Amino acid sequence: MEMRARICDLTGKRPNRQARVVTFSHKRIKKVQHVNLQKKKFYSEELGRNVKLRISTKGIKTVTKYNGIDAAAKKFGVDLSKF
Repeated sequence: MEMRARICDLTGKRPNRQARVVTFSHKRIKKVQHVNLQKKKFYSEELGRNVKLRISTKGIKTVTKYNGIDAAAKKFGVDLSKF
């Protein structure tokens, strides 16, 4: 089993490690804001098969905007044959 970082396969979004929680007493505590990743299958017209991606919800909206995974991957420079 391969451990992978919590990074969106399409957009490259990463966790925000700069975030802080401010308590009532005004203590500042560091926290990590993770990306909302989902496992999703898309049908690639170019490859003629399904590709399974770990993609953020923003990435899913981007695929919808570009009318398919092929156009979105081309815009972000992602090689779908790896997935």
